[in-house]
Amino acid sequence: MMFGNINSSGAVIDEIESGAASDIVLPNQTGRVQKVAVDIGGSLAKVVYLTSTDAALGGGGRLHFKAFETDSIDGCIAFIKQLLDGGRGQDAQGDAPVIVATGGGAHRFGTQLREQVGVEVRVEDEMQSLTAGLSFLIREVEDEVFTYAQDKPMQFVNTCGGEDMFPYMLVNIGSGVSIIKVTGEGQYERISGTSLGGGTLWGLLHELTGVRSFDEMLEMSKSGDNTRVDMMVGDIYGGDYGKIGLKATNIAATMGGVCRTALGKQHTAADVARSLLYMVSNNVGQIAYLNAQLHGIRRIYFGGYFIRGHPPTMHTLSYAIDFWSRGQMRALFLRHEGFLGATGAFFADAAPATRTPASRRRHSFTENFSVAQEQRAHVAALGALDRQPAALVALTQLVDDAACAYVPDTVDLAGDAAQRAYWVAAMERNTRGLLRMAADGSLPGGSTSDDTAQRMQAFGTLYLRHLRRLGSQPTAYGPMSVRALLGLREQCLHEVGLYDIFAEAKRRETDAALAQLPALLAETDGMAPPEARLELLVRNVLAGNMFDWGAAELRGAIAAGALDFAAARERITWPARLDNAREFAAHAVRQPYARAVVFVDNSGADVCLGVLPFARFLAAQGTCVVLAANSRPALNDVTAGELDDIVARVAEADVGVRDALAAGRLAVCGTGSSGPCLDLRKLDERLVALCADADLVVIVGMGRAIHTNYRARFTCDSLKLAVFKNQMAADAAGASIYDALCVFERASAA
Repeated sequence: MMFGNINSSGAVIDEIESGAASDIVLPNQTGRVQKVAVDIGGSLAKVVYLTSTDAALGGGGRLHFKAFETDSIDGCIAFIKQLLDGGRGQDAQGDAPVIVATGGGAHRFGTQLREQVGVEVRVEDEMQSLTAGLSFLIREVEDEVFTYAQDKPMQFVNTCGGEDMFPYMLVNIGSGVSIIKVTGEGQYERISGTSLGGGTLWGLLHELTGVRSFDEMLEMSKSGDNTRVDMMVGDIYGGDYGKIGLKATNIAATMGGVCRTALGKQHTAADVARSLLYMVSNNVGQIAYLNAQLHGIRRIYFGGYFIRGHPPTMHTLSYAIDFWSRGQMRALFLRHEGFLGATGAFFADAAPATRTPASRRRHSFTENFSVAQEQRAHVAALGALDRQPAALVALTQLVDDAACAYVPDTVDLAGDAAQRAYWVAAMERNTRGLLRMAADGSLPGGSTSDDTAQRMQAFGTLYLRHLRRLGSQPTAYGPMSVRALLGLREQCLHEVGLYDIFAEAKRRETDAALAQLPALLAETDGMAPPEARLELLVRNVLAGNMFDWGAAELRGAIAAGALDFAAARERITWPARLDNAREFAAHAVRQPYARAVVFVDNSGADVCLGVLPFARFLAAQGTCVVLAANSRPALNDVTAGELDDIVARVAEADVGVRDALAAGRLAVCGTGSSGPCLDLRKLDERLVALCADADLVVIVGMGRAIHTNYRARFTCDSLKLAVFKNQMAADAAGASIYDALCVFERASAA
C-alpha cells in the first residue's frame, strides 16, 4: 500500500484550522519524519510532511498541510528542521530524511534549507509538481472538483479520470499567475501568465488599509460593497447598456467612483478590499478564458492559495468565465486548491528517469471522511486518502458516456430534503439499535467484552456526530447519498477498530444455510423443464436476499430466528412491471451465456441458498461464472475470502460445484469494495480483467441494485435482483415494501 515511499492506507483527516488545510492521519505509517515537501512561492510557502503519531491514534503517521508567509521563511525552515530533528534519534532503518522543494523559492532558498536543516534537498520542477498534483487529485479523489456561484454553491463535477481528462488548463493563482496547458501525463507547457495576482491584491490592500494578514483581507472583503468604490455601468448610462450586453451592475472602472464627487460615494476599507478582489479575479478570469480560446481548451481549473475557498473569489472567477464564454465554459475549483505543487512534489519518486505515470501505477486512493473534524464555510471538508491494494477501474461493460452518463446513486439526498431527513433519521435509529444490542450483549458478532462495548460507544459518538453535521450541511463531505451514509458508517466502525461486527453471525448463518443446501438442490434439480428450474432459482436468489441485517424491518425476525427460507420466499410480492424472471430464464436456457459476473450481497442464506445454486445452474450450461464479493467486511455482506471458503465447502459435497471449479467455470474475486453499495467505476482491476468478455452482468441486493445502479446500463445483458426492504426506497421507485426487483435488460449500445 505505497504511493511513492508513503504508506497512506488508513488515512484520516485530523483537523482543519480557519484558512488552512486539514491534516491527514495515516495510522499504518510508522517511523520518523523522513520526507517533507515544500512549495515556496512569492507570498506563501506550503508544506506537506509526514510525522509519527501517538498511541491514541494507533501509531503510524500523519500527513500535514501547513502554510507560512514567505516573508517568514526562517520560521518555515526552523519548523522543518524541528520536524526532522525530532525523528533522527528514532529507528534508523529506511531512507535518509529528504526535503523535496518546488516553486520559485526552492531555488532561492535551497541552499539555506540544506545548510540549516542538514539534509538532502531535492528540487522538483514547479510546473511538473503543479500538474502532477492536479492530475493526481482529479484521478484519485472523488468529488475533488466543483463549480461555484452565489445561487448554486458547491456543485460537484464528475470529472473523468482516464486519458479523457486531457487536455486541460490550470490557472495557478499565487503571488502572480501561471497558466499551464496539460495535454497528457507529464506533458505540459506554460502558455501564459500575468503579474496581476494574489501578491498584487495583498500589496495594494496593505498600502490602502494597513491590514497585514492576507486572511484578514479576504475576511474584510466579505462585508464590503464594491459599488461604493467602483464606477458602474449604471453610473455612466443611468441603467443598462443593452445594445452591447452590459448591465447597470457591471463594473465600468475599478476604483473609478472614488474621485467622482458628483456620485456621492462613501466607502470603507472593506469596500476597497471587495473592489480590488474583483479587479484581480475578473482580470485573471478574462485572461484565462482568452488563453483557453486560443488553445482550444474547454476545461479550466483554478488553483493556488489565493482562492482559499473564498466565496467572492470563486464567484467572480466563475462569473468571468461564464460571461466571456457566453455560458459555454465553467470555472472548475479544487478542494485541495492551495497544495497542488506540494502534493505533486511530495509524491514524486527520487529518480526522474524511472518515474511511472500515475495512470499506470497499480493502486488507487479512496476518500474517507470518518475523522473529518471541520470544514471551511463554503467548501466541503477534506477526507482521508485511503490507498487501496489494487488499481480501481471501471467495469468494461458499463455504459458511461455523454449520452448516458453513469451516476451510481439513485437518489441525491442533498437535493431532496424529505429523503435526506428520512435517511439521516433512519441511520440514527439503526445506530442506536446497534448500541442497545451491544449494551445488552445481543450484538450479532457475539462479543460482550468491555472492549467491544467501549468501541461501539466510540463508534456511536463518531457516526452520530457526522449524521448531525450532514443533516444541516448535506454537502459537507461531497454529494450526499445513501451510498455515502452507509459507507461512512463502515468507515467509522473500522476507525474505532470494529472491522467485522457481524463475523460470528455470518459464520452461524452460513453453517445453518449450508446444512439446508442439499435438500434445496435435490428439490430444484428434479424440476423440468430447465426454464422452470432457472426461474425458481432466480426467485430463490431474491428469497435469500431477505436475510439482511442492514434492513431494520427484518433485523428483529432474523435475530430471533423467526425468518426461514420458505417464509422469506412467501413474504415477497412480484409486481409484473418489475418481474422479468420468466423472460430471463427462457433466454438464458435458449442462448446460454459465455461468461457471467455476479455481484453478490449477504452471507448465509443469501449466497448459500440463493446465489450459489443459481451460479451452479449457469455453470452447468457452460457459462463461466465469476462471483464478485466485497474485498473487506461490511454489515453481514459476504467477503471474497469468506465466499472462497463457502464454495470450497460446497464442492466437497456437491459434484456440480466441484465439476464447475475443476473446469474453471466458477471463480471468486474481490470487488475492491468495503461497503454495502457498489460503484462500478471503482472495481479491482483483477476482477475487471477476469470478466472483460462477460456477456451477462448480475447485480444482487438492495444496496447494489436499488440504492446504486438502479439506472445503470451495460453493453451486455444485465439482471438486477433485489427486494425493497425499506419503505422510502420502495416509495421512490413506485413500489411497495417486500416487492421484488427482477429486471432483465438486453445489451445497450456503447
